[in-house]
Amino acid sequence: MLASAVVSLSLALSACGSSHSASPPTTRANPSATLSSPTTSTTVDPTAAAVLSAYRSEWAAFEQALSTANASDPSLAATMIAPMLQEVRRNLVGDQVNGIVGRGGVQLHPRVTQVAATRATVVDCSYSTSELIYAKSGNAVPPATPPEHDGVLTTLTLVGSTWKVSDQTVTEGKCASGS
Repeated sequence: MLASAVVSLSLALSACGSSHSASPPTTRANPSATLSSPTTSTTVDPTAAAVLSAYRSEWAAFEQALSTANASDPSLAATMIAPMLQEVRRNLVGDQVNGIVGRGGVQLHPRVTQVAATRATVVDCSYSTSELIYAKSGNAVPPATPPEHDGVLTTLTLVGSTWKVSDQTVTEGKCASGS
């Protein structure tokens, strides 16, 4: 269901089983969610919090751009870098040419699994109600699939002082164990 405008990352946000993918998403988990250790500590790791915020921002940027098939939306470049940025833009141009936009959203439930000096990994088991529709008619682009949970594996890269998504893979209809 998460497949829509970016096919590889494969951040394939498969909007309702569409044949092309996209990245990111509408309803989101709390962007200021805190991470805690297995103990009763409520200390927030500022780096992990920044990574999660960047991850959520990337999905929001994608959903915004997909809602109008706008490959030039500045929020895309603010939240993504190559190769993901180019793939998302390429798919959005195709959507625009075909009169396709996205609607619906994705509920995110991310967790940071790895952070290094300039790279981080986020794993998510998102719930997607997104779909691609023909803008003029409002009809769904076939094949449509029901809402589903999708596994998302994302790599973020530190660019200057900003975390940006560089790669993303979406596994439709199946979340990895532990996600």
